[in-house]
Amino acid sequence: MPDPAPAFLPAITSRIREVFRQNRLPCLLLNLLVLLLVGSYYQVPAMAKLWQAVGDFKTRWSYGFSLTSTLFAAVLLPSLVQGLMGTLPAEGRLRRILMLVLFWGYRGMEIDLFYHFQGWLFGTGNDAGTLLTKVLFDQFVMSPLWFVPTYLIALRWVDMGGSWRKTRASLDREFWTLTLPTVMLTNWLVWIPALALIYSLPPALQFPLFSLIMCFFILIVTLLARPAQEVPRLQPKVEE
Repeated sequence: MPDPAPAFLPAITSRIREVFRQNRLPCLLLNLLVLLLVGSYYQVPAMAKLWQAVGDFKTRWSYGFSLTSTLFAAVLLPSLVQGLMGTLPAEGRLRRILMLVLFWGYRGMEIDLFYHFQGWLFGTGNDAGTLLTKVLFDQFVMSPLWFVPTYLIALRWVDMGGSWRKTRASLDREFWTLTLPTVMLTNWLVWIPALALIYSLPPALQFPLFSLIMCFFILIVTLLARPAQEVPRLQPKVEE
């Protein structure tokens, strides 16, 4: 019997192409912003002082900074943008935001801890070998085994109103063969170049830059994580 899995490849490619087509301008602007920010640290002395102040603030507040900045970047700002664009679900909106706060409050501190762990394991240098090792371990070990699957399951849990019974039932063949591979590929497209820039910065500045990139990523994955027939256009509503 032919393997049905290849039939999902065109669907995966189509979904990624459509969502990136809708968000190509924010994506380009984000990458430009990240390049300018990292370049400013290394090339502009006045900006380097500002970056150092941000790093000192991050060091002082430690995981309190990672919790707060992740909630802003991954919950509050995306929810505001989705609300303005008409893509934020109206039913149970407050409950949804509170569940996202619960998940992202934890996930932000977890990622901060992971960055510390990588620094301990591979060092804090910004040479090519160290950067490559960190990006490969992040994207091809931790992301497929832990970060992406758990994020998608948490997002389903939020979409199902906090019901684990409904969440388990929704983790069907489409989830594992279409949604998960689609988001994993999107994750690589966004985060491989971004992480090379993040890990090039001193440890205290890595998480602040991560928070900026996270906002865009949450907006795009929120679309990809829904069943294929429910993926909306990421644009403001237009009255007929």
